[in-house]
Amino acid sequence: MKAVTINISLDPELAEFARSDSEANAFDSMSEYMRHLIRHRRQQQIKQDLALLEKSMESAPSGDPSDKEMAEIIKTQRGIRAQLHRARRS
Repeated sequence: MKAVTINISLDPELAEFARSDSEANAFDSMSEYMRHLIRHRRQQQIKQDLALLEKSMESAPSGDPSDKEMAEIIKTQRGIRAQLHRARRS
């Protein structure tokens, strides 16, 4: 797999925190540190999605949903993700 380079800008306070945190946790590079953070965040998102799915399944009717019901499910799920995304940015 080919690596992709992404540049980020941090204010001095965040940059210092990232440097000291990466050193304290024995990361060999800032790239390794950032990959770790992104993997951790991805795992959190998966856990949130699974929890939502499990909660939804508890009260779900038996049988397969109709096409109309599936469209509504997808619309609702996208709305929830958008709300979570906006909340994280706040």
